[in-house]
Amino acid sequence: MKRFVVFVAGIFICACLNAQVKSIKPERVFPVPDITAEQYKSYYLKFDEGKISMEFMRQLEENPIFMQFYSPACSWYCGGVIDTIKTSSALDSYGRFTYEAGNLHDFNHETAWVEGVEGYGIGEYAIYEFPGNCPRITTVNVLNGYVKSESLWRANSRVKKLKVWYNNKPLAILELEDSRSLQMFEIGPVGYGPEGMEADIWSLKFEIMEVYPGDKYKDTVISDIYFDGIDVH
Repeated sequence: MKRFVVFVAGIFICACLNAQVKSIKPERVFPVPDITAEQYKSYYLKFDEGKISMEFMRQLEENPIFMQFYSPACSWYCGGVIDTIKTSSALDSYGRFTYEAGNLHDFNHETAWVEGVEGYGIGEYAIYEFPGNCPRITTVNVLNGYVKSESLWRANSRVKKLKVWYNNKPLAILELEDSRSLQMFEIGPVGYGPEGMEADIWSLKFEIMEVYPGDKYKDTVISDIYFDGIDVH
């Protein structure tokens, strides 16, 4: 009986803690176009060589995947630095395909992190660690699911709710749409900025709370989590 009471109390405390954490919906949702990484890279080369029309360039400038991953344009990453990325688990490699933590932040929208436990991966997480003086983050961008193709996206599970922890303290719950898209969430600012020169590293943890089941696989997939922010320009 005593164990049961402790168990129920634990559930109640967790529910109360989650209730105190703000839920955030995406500020902007950008559908992922059927453009491969190689095509994006060719656009960059053509742009560099002056072989792209201004009209096509304007279209690319409205594509945040190109602008963040494949464009020469400056962004938060002109000053933003990530020390390490760690995940609680990862699916084993299959041939030349890997599903490791580094895929979450390799500036390639065709790769992905896939959690590696039985079931839907509830409670699995990724941790990003930043140097103390890293520019502050205001925006978290999530490519939810295996966005490389429509068939892969539908076959695998996607995140429905992603809990964000800042320095091991609950910060927010991201409520993701079930769409093959880039979803942008305003969470900040977090971090210390230029004043954190002597500070220890700080971290953001992303924990899978709830998922949209895949048509074929239980494996839950996130293609990328990357950032925008301030203190750069």
